[in-house]
Amino acid sequence: MRLFLILVCCLLAAPVSAETVVIDASQDNTLYESSQGALSNGAGDYLFAGRTLNQGLRRAVIAFKDLGEIPEGATIQSVRIHLWQSRENAAATTLSVHRLDSDWGEGTSNASGQEGAGAAATAGDATWNHRFFDNLTWNNPGGDFSATASAQITVDNNGAYMIESTQALVADVQGWLDDPNSNFGWILLADEGATSARRFNSRENPMQEQRPMLEVEYLSNDPGPAPGSDWSGPWFDPTLDGEGYLVFVTPAGWLIYYFGYSSDNQRLWLVSDIVTIDPVEFGTTYEFSMLVGAPGSYTEPTPSSELTSWGTLQVVLDGCTTGVFTLDGVDGVKVSNAQKIVGVDGNSCSTE
Repeated sequence: MRLFLILVCCLLAAPVSAETVVIDASQDNTLYESSQGALSNGAGDYLFAGRTLNQGLRRAVIAFKDLGEIPEGATIQSVRIHLWQSRENAAATTLSVHRLDSDWGEGTSNASGQEGAGAAATAGDATWNHRFFDNLTWNNPGGDFSATASAQITVDNNGAYMIESTQALVADVQGWLDDPNSNFGWILLADEGATSARRFNSRENPMQEQRPMLEVEYLSNDPGPAPGSDWSGPWFDPTLDGEGYLVFVTPAGWLIYYFGYSSDNQRLWLVSDIVTIDPVEFGTTYEFSMLVGAPGSYTEPTPSSELTSWGTLQVVLDGCTTGVFTLDGVDGVKVSNAQKIVGVDGNSCSTE
């Protein structure tokens, strides 16, 4: 019975799955330093950061507000920002990423030519002076942002750049996931003490593969929906001590383990082949081939090439939590009137 309880405790632990999503920018723009502070490029193909030869500073703002692919309660593990530099007129420089502290907008302004001079701001655009042109301003001209960079990268020749994950980037995205109303994105600053201007492709750029992207790896306690997943768990016959079945419903099909004893009272582990059952029909007999091999461990399981045929298992479910499991093999026939003991409360097993 002790072995069974250990197995049950393992199954009760919340499953954790690592996932990676790639998210497109939801908005971007450039803040152009100018005497009127009324230039922008909300609908342009490019973003700018750094100091130009004679036209002042440029700061790119970018946000990834659509985090809906990341489940609520997930833990962010790593964050990478992908950018494509398409023009430069200075030596290598450091590009710094700072978390923005105020919301801002992207209007319909669209600069001409190489876009470095910007265009007249339109309603809702972010500018050097405005968060949303022309009535809401930054607390500090040039943007409201954290003084501490979340990440930095050296940029030189044109091409793809990936800003590697840092603890600060992870904290930024985790904070936005937990509180979406705080997600104002980042501002990109190049070295502003010397000529350093860089041009990056924006989310409107016709080269889709060169647009800004956010790569997020996260851990989730929610493994996601799986057809018939409520059938998964330990099943055992209360009249039989120290043996039972572990049912796993996976996207590939059903997999069942038997744990118990052989006819000579030795511990016995069997594993089934994969069987597709969709939908489940009460009263229908489902047959699994059962395999046996030398005992393995969590880190060194028995290789599939060393498994040999042992017999069959017939499963007839007569309810969401009850069924008859008939094991027929080397040790003869064993019938278990099994009950599911984990996930019974509020069980909503599906037969459709």
